[in-house]
Amino acid sequence: MISRRWIAALLVMLLIGTGAPTGWADETSRSKEPPTAGATAAAAASDVFYVPGKAIVCGVSGVLWIATMALTFGTLYQEATDFVKGGCGGKWVLTGEDIKPAQSY
Repeated sequence: MISRRWIAALLVMLLIGTGAPTGWADETSRSKEPPTAGATAAAAASDVFYVPGKAIVCGVSGVLWIATMALTFGTLYQEATDFVKGGCGGKWVLTGEDIKPAQSY
């Protein structure tokens, strides 16, 4: 009974000890300044070209997925899926946070 308490206490300490430092690192790496109006306007203007371009890349990657699956009779499923993940994954809309100028120290 006592050994179970020690094991439980050790696991709780391990959980607290490994989870807390990553939280502190996240807080220090984030910028506290909101994006400027210029960065937001640049993101909105960039979305005019970025979103349709992303849709074209996603569509082409879907065609490559179909072609790969047809040519290999489904044996390269994971590799074909990587086409679609690469083309359709990630951000679809840019925000001011993405275009915000880097801080100089």
